[in-house]
Amino acid sequence: MSLQPRVACFLLALIAPLFLAGCGGSKSARFDAEGVAFVYPAAWSVTGFSRTVSPARLVVASYPVRRAEVEGDCGGMRALQALPRNGAAVLLIDYGPGPANSRFPSRLSRFRLDQFKRASYDCFGDSYMLRFHAARHDLQAHVVFGGNARVAQRNRALGVLDTLGSK
Repeated sequence: MSLQPRVACFLLALIAPLFLAGCGGSKSARFDAEGVAFVYPAAWSVTGFSRTVSPARLVVASYPVRRAEVEGDCGGMRALQALPRNGAAVLLIDYGPGPANSRFPSRLSRFRLDQFKRASYDCFGDSYMLRFHAARHDLQAHVVFGGNARVAQRNRALGVLDTLGSK
């Protein structure tokens, strides 16, 4: 790798937390039972993993969400339906620990929307979906944006996934 791409990667690593944090800082979420941890903007909310739906799922959103919104049939649908016009949300479905040679591709170091498949999914509506292996888990992410969501809001949603790791 030449010097220019290395410098660009270094600078991206430095500014990524700024996109994630926005003006209000950030918080960490750690789910010991699932072995998953991530960082999210302090003004956002997290449902915690579902307890009655398999595979387990959670929502991280720029608006208030509750654990009840990830339970039941199509768990997560109610949280995504509450999306405000300027909002963003990430629905993370955890298929559990996957082998090192998982059928899910390894995630790249930074998420970009062009890596996701945009479609209208039965339970989750119009969203960007990507399956990947991270934190020793097979995961599926659905990312949704309100019609008036700004680029910074989109970057914060993808930034949540960038910080995904094991506990």
